[in-house]
Amino acid sequence: MRPEKGGMLEFLQQLDAKATKLTSYHGDDDNPQGHPKKGQVQKQNKEGQPERTSDDDATAEMETLIQNLQEKKKQLKQKLHTGPKQVFGSLDNKKLRRFKVKTEADRPCLRRAADYIKQRKAELLKEAYSFAGISMTRESESCVSVTWGTFYSGQYRESYQAQIQVSHKLKIRQHTLPTFLPLEELISAHLNSDLKRFLWAVGDHLNAFVSRREQLAQAKTSYSDLLQGEVEASAGCDVLKLTLRAEEHHYHTTLTYKDGLSTRPTTVEVEDDDQSTDVEEATPRIQEAFLSKSLPDALTDIATYLNRSL
Repeated sequence: MRPEKGGMLEFLQQLDAKATKLTSYHGDDDNPQGHPKKGQVQKQNKEGQPERTSDDDATAEMETLIQNLQEKKKQLKQKLHTGPKQVFGSLDNKKLRRFKVKTEADRPCLRRAADYIKQRKAELLKEAYSFAGISMTRESESCVSVTWGTFYSGQYRESYQAQIQVSHKLKIRQHTLPTFLPLEELISAHLNSDLKRFLWAVGDHLNAFVSRREQLAQAKTSYSDLLQGEVEASAGCDVLKLTLRAEEHHYHTTLTYKDGLSTRPTTVEVEDDDQSTDVEEATPRIQEAFLSKSLPDALTDIATYLNRSL
């Protein structure tokens, strides 16, 4: 079932009307709910249970159809409230629609009120997105530029941009987003179904990456005596390989961050050169520290433990 002329709201009303009609209709006019008529005995099977009739099958089919219509309505309402028109609408520079007024003298007053409401809504929308480091500017009637700012420990780091083409379907034209970002996956999942979620998801991935990168940089600077050699890091800093050194013991550690959204490792693998009891006891302590704390804080705890126990 596709939207008829009139737009999405009219389509939702059509779904409501059809669901209501299907719910109320069943059986003949004198028996709309399909109950047995007076004097009519319902047939039973061998087990004593009522036999399933064609009316029962029709009822089940109608209930399934009603559920499908209601689910379709829910999905369309979601698109209606989170689509590009709602997100980009405040950036629209087209002339305001005309108001129906009783007298010509009412027109200036209503226009000023409409201008104020539109301006205020735009300010509130931009303010809400600015808290997440997202800003938007309209480049043309068919292109909106989005900028994501990234932060670590309350300090601004860098920005990433993308140009979104506004047409029948939204498309990413150009961008400076990192190559390791799962952009195609996010576009497929959210861009044309829930634009707000897409903008927030990209921002979450970017800030998680910046957090991992900055934690690693801080760890290299502050714990060079504990880290032996270079730390191997993937482009998105979601896989780190490092070696911890404590006296003659070496712990080869691999940290993995799941889904690109984690700022703490989700899995920690530790291998050691020595199979002594002290080393075996240290391994779970090292894993616990990495799993429960940021990278610099984990190294602080690990250094304290290894210096005290070995």
